[in-house]
Amino acid sequence: MSEGTSKQARLIITAVVVIGAILAIVVVPILVKAILPAIIDGQLARFEKFTAEGEMVQAALISQTPYLVSLFMPIWMGLSMFGGVAILVVARRFYEGARWARGVVLLSLAMPSIGGAYMLVPWMNFARDRVGGFPPAVIIMAIGLIPYFTILLGEKSDWKQKVVNFCVFAIVGVQSAHSFSNGHASLRIQWMHPARPLWPEGTPILWLSTQFMWLGTIALILAIYFLGARKQAGWYLALIGGITTTIANYATHVVRHTTLDYFLGGTFGLVIVVLMLIPFFKNRLYGAESTEQDEEAVARAAFA
Repeated sequence: MSEGTSKQARLIITAVVVIGAILAIVVVPILVKAILPAIIDGQLARFEKFTAEGEMVQAALISQTPYLVSLFMPIWMGLSMFGGVAILVVARRFYEGARWARGVVLLSLAMPSIGGAYMLVPWMNFARDRVGGFPPAVIIMAIGLIPYFTILLGEKSDWKQKVVNFCVFAIVGVQSAHSFSNGHASLRIQWMHPARPLWPEGTPILWLSTQFMWLGTIALILAIYFLGARKQAGWYLALIGGITTTIANYATHVVRHTTLDYFLGGTFGLVIVVLMLIPFFKNRLYGAESTEQDEEAVARAAFA
């Protein structure tokens, strides 16, 4: 937490974070166990519908999708639980104000936030009409987002810093989830298109929107830790991830333009790039410690 945060505020924020960690460990796997079968049932029903209607391309594109969600949803569940364990381990150092612990906690809380956002899309597409009720994926998102923003907005800082924290950490998290989901959609087509292993017209661009875009997504996720720890590396990683996901999403939209998802992804990435280049945001994102300044001075002297 930032310097100057009162003892009472530290206790409240840490308590909220620890509760979120416990929920990530206990509740997230229960919700995923409920979500996944409902989504798979809906996907299998959609496959049967397409097959019966003779829409063989659409049927092929959804035939293996249950295997993809069966892979990635448990991965995000595991990351959420791992993040919960990490938070419990570093909670004391977080309470004491260690910058590195702040980074660990924010990154850990991003796991259920991003994972829940990813799970929400197939739930809305395949399970909402069949099951109904409140989407469990939103609860998973809330388990991460509530303590995430409690830290960013609850610790002591002026209103300008709160604006920077909210805008940057929100858009980096949103783009991480959105670009991962877009990459998943592209991978589905790469893997399951009936013309494969050949590449039909318009599909080679999917190399950008999966492999290239996921590298940008990794950079953005790592940026959450480094920005949380107020390290300059966070600014660079956010800029790299923003540029990468902008290129991948916009290029895919231009070539395929079958959905607005890639256009939105490109726009989110562009927003990150713009924010990183605005001095008002950049100057408030990290505070170079004396050791970092000394290392930079030594490096400059070596190349002088």
